[in-house]
Amino acid sequence: MKLKLSYLTYGLALLAAGCQPDDSTMGAAPDGEDNVQFKVSAPEALNTTRAYTTESSSARGGLTNVDFTEYDLRYQLAVYRVDGSGADATYTMVVEPQMKVTDSYEEVNYSLNLAPGRTYRAVVWADFVKQGSTGDLHYDTQDFEHIHAPEMPDKYLLNDESKDAYTATYQFNLNGSAISSDLVLKRPFAKLRVVTADWGANADMPDNFRVYYYGCQRFTALNAVTGEAEGTMLGTTGNGTYTATIDPGTKEYATDYDASAHNRTLIVDYLLADRTEETPVHFRLRSLKGDETITDHSLDTDIPIRRNWLTTVIGNVLTTGAQFNISIDEKFDNQWTMGETWWNPETITLRQPDYDEATKTYRITDRNEFAWISENAATAITAGCTLSIENDIDMTGTNWKPIYKEGEPAYTVEGNGHTLRNFTIDARYAGSSNVAIPIFGPVNVNAYIGVWGKFDGAMRNLTFENISINGLADSETHTTDSEGNAVDHSDEDAWFAGCIGYTGANYSTPVTIENVHARHIHIEASGSNGLTNLSAQNVGGLIGWVGIGGGVNPNESTQIINCSAEDVHITGYQAGGLVGEVKGGRGVGFTGCWTEDVEIRIAPFPLQDEAVSGFIGNVEEGNSVRMTDCRAAENLRLLDLNGKASTYQPANALYGDCESGTPAIETTTQP
Repeated sequence: MKLKLSYLTYGLALLAAGCQPDDSTMGAAPDGEDNVQFKVSAPEALNTTRAYTTESSSARGGLTNVDFTEYDLRYQLAVYRVDGSGADATYTMVVEPQMKVTDSYEEVNYSLNLAPGRTYRAVVWADFVKQGSTGDLHYDTQDFEHIHAPEMPDKYLLNDESKDAYTATYQFNLNGSAISSDLVLKRPFAKLRVVTADWGANADMPDNFRVYYYGCQRFTALNAVTGEAEGTMLGTTGNGTYTATIDPGTKEYATDYDASAHNRTLIVDYLLADRTEETPVHFRLRSLKGDETITDHSLDTDIPIRRNWLTTVIGNVLTTGAQFNISIDEKFDNQWTMGETWWNPETITLRQPDYDEATKTYRITDRNEFAWISENAATAITAGCTLSIENDIDMTGTNWKPIYKEGEPAYTVEGNGHTLRNFTIDARYAGSSNVAIPIFGPVNVNAYIGVWGKFDGAMRNLTFENISINGLADSETHTTDSEGNAVDHSDEDAWFAGCIGYTGANYSTPVTIENVHARHIHIEASGSNGLTNLSAQNVGGLIGWVGIGGGVNPNESTQIINCSAEDVHITGYQAGGLVGEVKGGRGVGFTGCWTEDVEIRIAPFPLQDEAVSGFIGNVEEGNSVRMTDCRAAENLRLLDLNGKASTYQPANALYGDCESGTPAIETTTQP
């Protein structure tokens, strides 16, 4: 994550302090010296008041979550003269670390004078210190070439957001003219968090945890000048115990996964990571109430970490026999998810649900029965049948096969107010189709991705929660499957992605999606740039693609009523917080629908606008699309693929682009 200093900008203006070597002076530039100015700032912002209780998120870092009544933010900048190049380069400090400690939101700048005709490297380190203090808290910064946590691991505690820190280097040549540069700081850490999806499942909730890292590379020191990390390989027993505590009665975080009753972040850790490579970690996690062990899980699967990534392990941590989905989301840059393979006998035993022949109704009570529906959709699903969801269903640990029935028969899904949660989906089970793209010609794509790949008919009273799609994108760690076969993650697509991938294509089939909600949705495909491949198109938090409309009421037989999507994270084009694309043509209506907390990394497509918004991405035939009493996300973040704020502006808050005509937008109730 880039340094989030804001909805204001931090910087620091440090006047001279301490002795200066001959290479530099401070203040006005004397003859023969050039002035160099730096502003330490950030492309994204921190609220002007502490967000810890209302906007805190374990997906974010210290600048959002640290209590600034207890901590200050400390900046240090040093300058080194660079002699030689490449591996033979040497670095000599010419400006000792200049310190500024702030507890308010103000711009802070450096202004230095350096001798011309030389090459320099500016090095910035920013971390948290105790309120009113300037001394090291978590890291020994006396030597910028060996910044380290001196007491690790014996006194090393988890769940401390003040361990977050940021750094940057900038190399430049002085040739007789002044230099002014804005430095963007990034974490040298990977953030690791464990989120349980079964909070409240046990009568006794844990209040403390023990973590043991083992069998992996553990980095313990950073050369901030070169960016290299130092570390050792841990043995099978690891090296020390890491501890964390929580209050079972009060969640530490308010948003992201923690906003749902069954989810809770149990631990967070900041792990010093390698400069360029993705590396795996393994750890054992014990959850305890006092000294009594509640669960004990060993995650011996390779869990990748990388500098400036957020690695999320989510699963049923507090119940026995737990399976985990593991995702990486660097809002950081990439999303990576891993679930157990489909048809894993340890996690799924397919079982046909009870079926009422008279009403053509399947009564689905658990994950084994729901998986049976997916596996047998070709024969089990018939026109006019009903899938009745009788309980909440948790699919943690499976690589979900989207429910897909060729021919789009109309049938009913009655959710009965229940929740489908914890799905990991990649492209291996998606249907294949040939799509003709101008210039490129026919392109083989994987389509119809979602808990339902294709759906037509009526779906009511259902919630989707914790859905991760195409999470193996760009994985460098998991390059072979469980049998040792090569796995290529370079071109995993996400066409028509959503909880419902594709709906409403048939002229004669009415579609009603009513009181259906989605939350905690992460959708990303590998590449996702529209140039090297054509992945991540028509991507929505709830529905990927809505078709043409038609049927018994040709004016509006495809209706989305009282539906929502919140906490949606997407990378793609033709992407929307609720729906990726609406074709229109014979009548599509949205009534009382809304989205909130939507982040879209826009993958540019070279032949058309990206068509992105917090509600609907692209509308093809606007004259046949109506939106009544709908609300787009107020908290909408449109970013480029590097995580910086995008310059893209949707045509309307409710749609990114409309290819022809204009959708009808109506308001019948007071806001």
